[in-house]
Amino acid sequence: MPQKFSDEFSRVKSLVAGLTVSVPIVAMVIQPFARLDAETDLNATLAALAKELFAKLKAIRRPEDYAQMAQAYEAYSEVLLYFAMRDRGVLIERTPGTGGHGQKRPDFRHLHGAGYIYFELKALEIFDPLSRHKQMAEEALEIAAELDGRAKTPGVHFGRPQEISGYIPRIGVAERIDETIEKILNNVKHGQIEYGPTVLVIDLGRLGSMPFGPSSLLPVFFHDGPPAESAVTGELWQVALGSPGEQIFSLPEFDGKSNLGGHQRRGGVLREFPSLVGITFLLPHWQHNPELLTIWNPGWDQSRLANPCELQEHDIEELLAKYSDGLNDRRNELGWPYRVYPIREEQGPQ
Repeated sequence: MPQKFSDEFSRVKSLVAGLTVSVPIVAMVIQPFARLDAETDLNATLAALAKELFAKLKAIRRPEDYAQMAQAYEAYSEVLLYFAMRDRGVLIERTPGTGGHGQKRPDFRHLHGAGYIYFELKALEIFDPLSRHKQMAEEALEIAAELDGRAKTPGVHFGRPQEISGYIPRIGVAERIDETIEKILNNVKHGQIEYGPTVLVIDLGRLGSMPFGPSSLLPVFFHDGPPAESAVTGELWQVALGSPGEQIFSLPEFDGKSNLGGHQRRGGVLREFPSLVGITFLLPHWQHNPELLTIWNPGWDQSRLANPCELQEHDIEELLAKYSDGLNDRRNELGWPYRVYPIREEQGPQ
């Protein structure tokens, strides 16, 4: 390829800078592109991922190319997952036949001991993308124009702040959980997750990472510090395993304010798809590797798998623990280290 990956990414960033805003472009950072530049000998899987990412970036020619930007983020997400897993000692490769005519197979596989475990990646889009991509872009342009006009007068001028979020602004916690579940269910196909033992990987980068780190993997944890001391619902647990009608506890604005955050309407993803080994949530960060937070589904339904699982449960738990920055299971037996947030030093995994 004639240009560096980082150069092509910088071109796209410059295309929208000062004119508009794009959630997919804002969510991407330079580090993975720089790593691709530094990889002088790409293996077959990484080379294919890199080629696809480069092509998606090249397709972005105008600030209003929202669909192309969304596709570029999806290719970026695959590279991000590949690096994150490799950095943790888990090498993944494309599942043979992925993308073939009429074939539904998980994106990646990893050979672990006696057999393969598969990974299906879904990078969730922002909510109401058809209207909100344009809405946020036009708002950013208005702010830039207003600031440019005021800059012609003496003094120091600041543009009004713009809220950039994949979720609908000011959405409640219970509604955020429900809509995240619905978005996942609308994107998952049985054939993609029942080809073999599969972990569903959910990239939350375009939505904005749910707070509280591994503590979010618990049904409830104790928030110990400002703005309030309170019991708080673990949103990632509810997305995976919540039940309709459950009371949701939100973080109050201050001590003494109610922490009742409404009731969940949708059943969690592992209740809808019990044939999943588990769910790993990929939470990107600005300056370092993404966080991988996992909820394991021991005793998962293997009856619908096209290719039987050849791994023992202890092999699966070992693998999940190896690459995850936080791990809990559907019995809530592994979440004890994260029961208080911020996590205390003595709480850490033993």
